[in-house]
Amino acid sequence: MTMRMVARQDEIRRRLAGRPILIPVLAMAAALGACLPGGEVPRLRTVAVGQWPEDILFDPGSDRVFVADEGSATITVLSADGQKIGTIALHTRARHVAVDPALGHLYAPNEGSDFVSAFNTRDLGERYRVSVGRQPHGIAVDRASHRVFVGNEAEDSLTAFDGRTGRVLYTVPVGPGPGGVAADPVTGRVFVVSVKANRVAAIDGGTGARLAEIPVGRGPTHLGINTVSGMVYVVNTEERSVSVLDGREIRLRATLPLGNYPLALAVDEKAGRGYVVNNRENTLSIVEEASLKVIGMRRIPRNVSSVARNPHLGLLYFTLKSDDQVALVHVRDLGVEPAMSDRGS
Repeated sequence: MTMRMVARQDEIRRRLAGRPILIPVLAMAAALGACLPGGEVPRLRTVAVGQWPEDILFDPGSDRVFVADEGSATITVLSADGQKIGTIALHTRARHVAVDPALGHLYAPNEGSDFVSAFNTRDLGERYRVSVGRQPHGIAVDRASHRVFVGNEAEDSLTAFDGRTGRVLYTVPVGPGPGGVAADPVTGRVFVVSVKANRVAAIDGGTGARLAEIPVGRGPTHLGINTVSGMVYVVNTEERSVSVLDGREIRLRATLPLGNYPLALAVDEKAGRGYVVNNRENTLSIVEEASLKVIGMRRIPRNVSSVARNPHLGLLYFTLKSDDQVALVHVRDLGVEPAMSDRGS
């Protein structure tokens, strides 16, 4: 991290300091159960973005937040503390985005145009376009090899390309209804949800060879990976559960009950936790890898479609799809002990 970025983060911390902090007591749940703390987790800020924000990510390379606005076919660009920087216009909508911090590239699948756009994360200019399969949807980056992987929803395939040049490496079948995609830079493996088959395909990212298929819960949609431990979180939206896979051994470790319509997640790699949004009951489930348990639940804003984590400032960003907004929340306000990197100052 550069001295300029460190100074910027110190400035943001000072700006956020002094805001009222409420740390509620989380009741332990028996198989999800017990009472939730009254009231929604307090927000530091709420920011207007484009129409129907669907996905969000924090880029540690540029210290920016990128929001995929499905309804307006735009990407809203925010500073780490929620100041609006700019807007990127897309050819057609993107419901997911991915970033390579080292290259300074932001990738957006244009679903109705069958290509992926690569943008510079700092000047926001488009660098190139890559033709892929029909209706590109989920996308992930291997930050070690700089390969980019996109699931082509309308033709049940996965396309890989070199993020440095845009050169297509291969397209392989992955099963019906490819949804979420995640890449492990340690093993070079890629994990792709097959929404219609209730399974996850493990792919060799270098060759496209299928290594295994792992059965998961009903209606899996999104994936998240802890690149430190190799654990893969699979959100089973229809089953109200999350499957935790060991991506290094390629096996199922546990399936845990969640709330109503789990839809998105963010992973705290240092603490070994997953934060899973339960969209239809406006709650956040906190999953612990070490115990393979849900260790808490917290009320969050309504109709959250995605969540991202900023480990430097200890923030979570929630996309409020119905309100065309992003809400900023301190991890410490969730009422569970945060990792050191989430404490802020």
